[in-house]
Amino acid sequence: THPDLLAGLLSVFRPIFQYAYQEKMPIANDFSFVHIPANPSKPITKKTASKSGGLQNDALIAYAKHYFQAQSGNAARLMALDEFGPEERVGLAAKLRSQAGNSPQVMQMSDDDMINLLRTSYESTSCEITALTVPTKDNQYRAVSMYGADNARNDKLPFNKRATELLVATGHAPPSGGKDDEGNDLPSGVCGDVFVGRCHDDEVGDVWERVDFTIDDADCRSDWCRQARKPGGGGGRSSEGGGGAAAPSLSNLMAQQLAAAQGQGGGGAAAGGTPLLQQSAGDTDTGTYKWSQTDEEVELKFAVAKGTKSKYVKVNFSRQKIKVTVAGTTLVNGKTGGDIAVDESTYTLQDDPDGTGRELCITLGKADASNWPYPIEVE
Repeated sequence: THPDLLAGLLSVFRPIFQYAYQEKMPIANDFSFVHIPANPSKPITKKTASKSGGLQNDALIAYAKHYFQAQSGNAARLMALDEFGPEERVGLAAKLRSQAGNSPQVMQMSDDDMINLLRTSYESTSCEITALTVPTKDNQYRAVSMYGADNARNDKLPFNKRATELLVATGHAPPSGGKDDEGNDLPSGVCGDVFVGRCHDDEVGDVWERVDFTIDDADCRSDWCRQARKPGGGGGRSSEGGGGAAAPSLSNLMAQQLAAAQGQGGGGAAAGGTPLLQQSAGDTDTGTYKWSQTDEEVELKFAVAKGTKSKYVKVNFSRQKIKVTVAGTTLVNGKTGGDIAVDESTYTLQDDPDGTGRELCITLGKADASNWPYPIEVE
């Protein structure tokens, strides 16, 4: 009978399905990436995900964000928020208004709106993306990126020796430690757990696809690391010995990526390419943006390289902080000179007036009409 036949087939294939699930058996539409724990006693592990989301819904970024959200405690906070009763929600909304200074705009918001803003902040966990290699003709347009927790160093996450060695092996100097908000010294190098993945990114051919990055690839002595350090290899500027300057990985990635896409080779700024931030006479002392303000808003203008696309841009707003990232490179990240009206803030990307590059224009709505003494506090 049909039921007997179905039961027989299930008894044959069930072990196969279970094995495929447990071992994450790859299929044609899957790709692999790796998890490198900061704890050296824990092994590097392979993860598998689907390619089907493409660039817009990249499974690796989604996985990393979920991981770091849980690690930060925001996932638990979201669950607790869902369990709040009516009286607890009223009390929480009142506390949020008080923390926001009880401004007229905040006082007009309903309890649900206040709590939804808090929910959004818990859900908006992001990750720091570091390009180990940018796509070039010589590396077959294969880009390798490292995904770590946002503000890992400020949050005093532990030093990750293996991730730092991989960064250096691709020609980049490890990030400098600097100081935290309280003036304490921070460790140099990569901090916290990271994920590393690879993609095929041919801008000219309009191709973007995830490809495998294996546990063997996470070995800093692997062939792709040696290739990355060579001219046109897409990595940093170091010689075959490693330990190059940090500048290519921290401030010129976009120029390298665009140069590769436009067939100009993989040297980027290291080979005299266009810098990520085009200087102009009206820039502030930082040389990275121009700004102006009215009673209602603050406007920031970043001059970026010609060919910059919106998919490279990420802007995160919160009430008193902004972070701007282009192609995984953080342009600014700090406290603002006043409170931001997040719902009234936005950004646009357009060609600049003289046609030599593009302009990223960010409009920050003001929570009140006070004058901002500065746009962003330098960290």
